[in-house]
Amino acid sequence: MNLPLRARRFTAPLALSSLASALAPAIHAQSHEPPEEIIVTGVPRDRAAGEIAQSVTVVGGDELDRVRASTLGETLTNQLGVSSSYFGAGASRPIIRGLAGARVQMLEDGIDTMDAATVSDDHAVTVEPLAADQIEIFRGPTTLLYGSGAIGGVVNTVTTRIPTRAPDGGFEGAVEVRGDSVADNRAAAVRLDGGAARFAWHFDAGRRDSDDYEIPGFAHADAGPANPDPEDVFGMVENSAAKSEAGAFGASWLGDEGYLGIGVNAFDTLYGIPGHHHEEEPLPGEPAEEEEEHVRIDLDQRRVDLRGGWEGLDGAIEGLNVRIGINDYEHVELEGDAVGTRFTNDATELRVELLHRAAGKWSGAFGVQLGEREFAAVGEEAFVPPVEGKTIGAFVVEDVDVEPWQLSLGGRVESVEHTPTNGLPAFDEQAASFSFGGVRPFGAGLSFVATAALSERLPVAEELYSDGPHLATGVVQVGDPTLREERARHLDVGIRGQAGQLTWSVTTFRTKYDDFIYLGDTGAVDPEDELPVFAYTQADADFEGIEAEVFVQLMEQGQRAADIRLFTDYVRGELTTGEDLPRLPPLRYGARFEYHDGRWLAGLEATRHRDQDDVAPFETPTEGYTLVNADVRWRFDAGTGTQLELFASATNLGDELARKHTSFAKDVAPLPGRNYAIGVRSRF
Repeated sequence: MNLPLRARRFTAPLALSSLASALAPAIHAQSHEPPEEIIVTGVPRDRAAGEIAQSVTVVGGDELDRVRASTLGETLTNQLGVSSSYFGAGASRPIIRGLAGARVQMLEDGIDTMDAATVSDDHAVTVEPLAADQIEIFRGPTTLLYGSGAIGGVVNTVTTRIPTRAPDGGFEGAVEVRGDSVADNRAAAVRLDGGAARFAWHFDAGRRDSDDYEIPGFAHADAGPANPDPEDVFGMVENSAAKSEAGAFGASWLGDEGYLGIGVNAFDTLYGIPGHHHEEEPLPGEPAEEEEEHVRIDLDQRRVDLRGGWEGLDGAIEGLNVRIGINDYEHVELEGDAVGTRFTNDATELRVELLHRAAGKWSGAFGVQLGEREFAAVGEEAFVPPVEGKTIGAFVVEDVDVEPWQLSLGGRVESVEHTPTNGLPAFDEQAASFSFGGVRPFGAGLSFVATAALSERLPVAEELYSDGPHLATGVVQVGDPTLREERARHLDVGIRGQAGQLTWSVTTFRTKYDDFIYLGDTGAVDPEDELPVFAYTQADADFEGIEAEVFVQLMEQGQRAADIRLFTDYVRGELTTGEDLPRLPPLRYGARFEYHDGRWLAGLEATRHRDQDDVAPFETPTEGYTLVNADVRWRFDAGTGTQLELFASATNLGDELARKHTSFAKDVAPLPGRNYAIGVRSRF
């Protein structure tokens, strides 16, 4: 949990995540510190935001404190180019530029989260936002070092669970307690850091508990006074309660030129799946009435991470970064109190990065990534067979200064194997990706940025082998073992500028896919399960869009300041036949006003989500909505080295019945209604 009293410089002694600095364009730093203070840790060599070329957002400090939510998807859903797969209070995964699932990789400290969230949108991402120091969002292909699963982008949650330094004074800590009205949410978290000289340690723990959340209407889209639904309740989303517990302990040996550490963390959550239930057939001799049981997910993850980094080495290699993640994951889908389906995912990932010594104007890194996975779904409604998987990847990235350009280039090759244990054909293919980008500064604070990438993505197990009903999403999913790799040709072009109190940026992008893999509604209904049939299909597709924002400091007088941020983003995706792709976010635009007065900060924001009428076959349109939010914070020194922050917020002030077009559950689980939240943060 991060409780800064002001936006801080994002640094780490040795960055170990594996996104090359070579690939980056424009950074949108969500803080009131100057952009040059933002350091991106998701690169082999820590780089300032203004030096890299890929479109990146770094969420940290005050901004992260303000937007923290119960899930990673809802924490980031209002960031530029980001939406979410909202599936109720328990599960929400970030969507980047309309791409989701297996195209957007979730990382924690540079290693895959190794959960089952890509299998289905109702599966939670095993990241606790309260434990994050900062979150880095890489928009666009990020496949060079993270693999084909990052063809749409990467979300890297940065923590200090494996410490890389001892705190000044030998000990520091933080506590946060918060609650809200819309679901009677109660949340608390604590973080402690200590150490001295050659040793450092970290501990954090948190708990959340919420009831079914309130809405200003009926949950089911087709319900209402003129069309009552006996299974629907006005003003509440039934079976949306959620609770979670998370904790971690880490320790490191600190040397003069490096460190070696270990971290152990646990994540447990139990949450309901809104709108879906299991109809229990009566036993012989019992009444013919069917009993409907809600579906819930009970998830447990245990994870061990090892990390080491060394710099200042002699010879051609001047630095080495090593990461190992070992994961034990299980979740069960409960029908009432009975276990319907059990999912397990035992996985291991190794990443090694070698930083070579600069040769003239060239500097860079190369390395390997190895991964193994044993995935299984067992039960009467298991729609994916047990699969063993292996991944081997090798990459190289380079930066070169060619005045006035700072150029970046790199490549990656990887091999992926999927071996089902039920006799279905195995998948064993290779993929290659290449990228070239650059930053070209001009006078008067202007910079031009561009990245071109040729990327390949190999299908994942659920796209190949799914075959059966998935009650949580209410569909029958059908895979295709003959799917080929998808290829993407991507161009990202932007310009950013700063003049006086005005900072702005505009980015446009276009991606042309060959053999794009998507899950589409076939229009058929399974006669046995009476559920719609969705099938994984391939077709050529085009994505294009724009992201823009303007930041203006309206006034600054002593400790008083006022500023406003205007923003918009839009993405359009369609097959080359002219058909729209499903579940794409609509045009969005909005504004946020902030006023600072010493210890006080107050904000007011409004975001308009337009109607989404560009829909795929058999997909329904979604009405637009406007969300208005307000927040206030007061900070003060409580003495004895303790700093306190009291905060309050109100979201969806207009109490709108809002449905996310990007959600599979949009017609049964609208967003929460008007909500008031209060809390306190303390740092000591």
